[in-house]
Amino acid sequence: MKSSIAFLSITLFVSIASAQTRLPAETATPLSGDALRIATAVPDEHTADPGEHYPVSNEWRHDLWFESVRDLGGAFVGVGTDQCYTLAAAQNAQMIWIVDFDPLVPVVHRMYDVLVRNSPTAAELVARFDEANEDATLALLASEGADEAVVRAYRRNRGRFFGYLGRASHLTRDGVAGTWLSDATFYARIRALFQGGRVVARNGDVTGASALRGVGAAATELGVPVRVLYFSNAEQFFRYTDDFNTNVRSLPTDERTVVLRTFRNRRATYPRFDTWHYLTQPMTDFLERLALGYRRSTEIVADVLRHLDADGATAITSETPRRAAAARAARRADSPREGRRAARVE
Repeated sequence: MKSSIAFLSITLFVSIASAQTRLPAETATPLSGDALRIATAVPDEHTADPGEHYPVSNEWRHDLWFESVRDLGGAFVGVGTDQCYTLAAAQNAQMIWIVDFDPLVPVVHRMYDVLVRNSPTAAELVARFDEANEDATLALLASEGADEAVVRAYRRNRGRFFGYLGRASHLTRDGVAGTWLSDATFYARIRALFQGGRVVARNGDVTGASALRGVGAAATELGVPVRVLYFSNAEQFFRYTDDFNTNVRSLPTDERTVVLRTFRNRRATYPRFDTWHYLTQPMTDFLERLALGYRRSTEIVADVLRHLDADGATAITSETPRRAAAARAARRADSPREGRRAARVE
């Protein structure tokens, strides 16, 4: 009897703890102290300065992904700056985690944290980067306790932000708003996420052993599935190492999760007004290809090159041939070393 009571007590304790830390589905609900502690426990990895910085995006057709991510909910995990907001808004995400190799990127997100929370509309946000409003914006950043890196990023890039955000705020394709700034609903969603402490950005290497893995641990503890994993074109700079595979598998995903990436290739098709091809892949398929030994995103691109959509956006499916895996298997079969190994096994 005592053991039954003890078991029941433990079960109730776990249930209560889970209820306290589980991420509230309604984004207008700020995170509790415990949930915020879990969400922000993701460590920085302090990568070396890459020499190039991307405070704004150079991709302009994220609308091509809207139907793939629309209202998926859950968490958004990605790299880059405000293009992540566009995708997370279309997703109607409950949480955003950013892990980027560029140390400037989390600084930019900290800047947006202050400015978006204090700007009820997209137009007001864009106006904060107008030269005429520079002093007032700097005063706001100071009043919110922004660190020197944030102030420096604003000063150095104010004009660039103003031009970029101004263009993004008017961007539509075929009558459909194309960014978080050109759709009032999208902007309101992102502002609510910032107000609720639901945007966490870290400097990290997705092939490292702590940052992305920390996102997986936080999402798991908060009980929120990662529904969108966005790489932009970052995969072209690294191999799928064991650490990377472990990191991806640490994310709590499900059958609805999608992987988004952009790439360029001499055989690729491109959408109007852009020079990137937009690729969507189910997470289940990505994990299967990783299990087959895929080591680079170029192998995934090679699988799909004969099946690219003319409009510049392609969706991989389980029916997409796994040519890279087949070619690897053929090479192994033809390898004398593999033949000797098979003979030893026999």
